[in-house]
Amino acid sequence: MSQAIANTQSNWTDLILPLIIILGVAVLIALIISLIQKLLHKKTTFVLITAILIVIGSLGLTAYTANLFNVQALVAQYRNQYVAQQVQKKATLHVNRQQIQKMVMRDQNTQDQFEKVGFVAIPSQSILLPIYNDAYSVAGLNLGADYANRYPEDPTGKNIPVMGQGNYGLAAHNFNDGKTGFSGLQKDLNANAPYLINGKLGESDWLNGQDVYLANQTGIYDYKITNQVTKEETDSEVLAPTDQAQLTIVSCLFPDTSKRIITQATLKKTYSWQSAPNKMVGYFNLKVQNTNARADWFNPGTEEGANGDAGGTKSVQK
Repeated sequence: MSQAIANTQSNWTDLILPLIIILGVAVLIALIISLIQKLLHKKTTFVLITAILIVIGSLGLTAYTANLFNVQALVAQYRNQYVAQQVQKKATLHVNRQQIQKMVMRDQNTQDQFEKVGFVAIPSQSILLPIYNDAYSVAGLNLGADYANRYPEDPTGKNIPVMGQGNYGLAAHNFNDGKTGFSGLQKDLNANAPYLINGKLGESDWLNGQDVYLANQTGIYDYKITNQVTKEETDSEVLAPTDQAQLTIVSCLFPDTSKRIITQATLKKTYSWQSAPNKMVGYFNLKVQNTNARADWFNPGTEEGANGDAGGTKSVQK
């Protein structure tokens, strides 16, 4: 359930070469401006402004690349807020319940060994992922989310979890980009806190009260997030059965990928496809909603949402 991303951490030594280049460019631009002034004997306001913009742009790019002042997290935060607003707007569009139900259960990869069991939507974090049946293989996790059902008393996962009943375990990659897989469940990019502070496991309530929706052939299951805790990667007890209907989402922490963020939610209500509110159904409308299962650098492929084959309603060149 983990996949480390190379070169995601930065330090001041990473800035030396970019800063030298920027200073060199600035000096060169200054010399060119001075030469033009001498040749033309007139103001070169346009050239000067252009040079300043180039330097500012270069400094901004360097700051983002080196993640100075945690700028990447700030950019991701505002980007995700905008995308989440678009998710809400699209969910209000007209829905064809029968068609959406079919799109949710359509198996995009009929030639592999994995079984499609449904979809998960977390609108506040712009998360929309297909759910398959194997969280214990890279190939399975590369498809999106997968149910996770191995714990000390059932180490091989013989008991198949059922949505809306007991403890439903779910896992997906954290790509440390705030948008792909379950990356949006970590509070800040590439920052252990508040999940791990001075080597001690922590927790967070930043997502408390947010809705998580699971969907399958039968209907839609409305869960509400209650907490996030941190566990060791070997601690599978969190997936053990419970009497209460709950959801346990497992994703990696970054940069300490040996730890797991456990997002916990309790079941609020179960709906059939016909009784679910229009907007709730609209979160799974793959003709207009984007899915976020794929990262081109790691698990390239066709998304199942509007940014891909739109639930099988449009053809995509491969």
